[in-house]
Amino acid sequence: MSSLEIPAEARAISVSLDRASVPMEEPIPRPPGRPRRNAPKITRVFHMAHCGTVTLHDGNGRALYSMRFGQMPGIDPLDVCNAMANVVYRLREKQPELRLQLLADGAHEMWNLLESSFPESLLGPRHLMVDFWHVQEKLSAAAEAIQGAESRAVVAGWRRLLERRKDAVTQILADLEPHWCDPVDGSVVKHGPIHEAITYLTNHAHRMNYAGARAKGLPIGSGTVEATCKSLIGVRMKRAGSRWKQDTGDHVIKLRALALSHQWDAAMSRFFATQRTAVRALAA
Repeated sequence: MSSLEIPAEARAISVSLDRASVPMEEPIPRPPGRPRRNAPKITRVFHMAHCGTVTLHDGNGRALYSMRFGQMPGIDPLDVCNAMANVVYRLREKQPELRLQLLADGAHEMWNLLESSFPESLLGPRHLMVDFWHVQEKLSAAAEAIQGAESRAVVAGWRRLLERRKDAVTQILADLEPHWCDPVDGSVVKHGPIHEAITYLTNHAHRMNYAGARAKGLPIGSGTVEATCKSLIGVRMKRAGSRWKQDTGDHVIKLRALALSHQWDAAMSRFFATQRTAVRALAA
């Protein structure tokens, strides 16, 4: 499938962004004085790379096809966002009725990048969605702090609310807030899982309309980009003892992204077409 082919059943595009650690090779500063014999000159340090996906979905939110993107640590993440925005722009230019959804976890860096790179002024209306499973993790920890062994039933009830009600966040916050205060002096406890859940829900409430997303056939989980972090970065870049430099590592990531996106043959055909040189036999 080429990057501009759109399956007939496609109804929406989701764009996701995440990070994954990469083992990088860095020089060890020379110590003062005379270094000992065979002293190591390089060290292995983990830094964060960025991964992204552009996925086409059918009317039930099922993924039909994904394009993978990635780049090494130290490179401006706007580069990978601009590459994804270019694909989305061309897809919506071809089929304007495709709904656009931005999906990520709760990291503010990811949302700042996504919202600035996919403006409504250029790409039209967009739906914002925090990954449903990250919300469940926060709520599970808070429910366990409140209910202990009976927390599973509480979480199940909150999950049903999120899936069915647009005002679910307001109701869940009303359940959590009485437990936010110290039972002795009534002061607000600014730490622990209850505080974290309330803060998370408050900061991302406008990105948690899961009932609305399900009604429109949009996905509610960012599993595609999380799987891409593993297949694009983890499986290839984190082999035992491996360490990478920025430029060579980025070449590997870009080529691997083409292969995982089923774009290898098309990309190689375009590349080798530019390398051909016309040859003409000279007359004797």
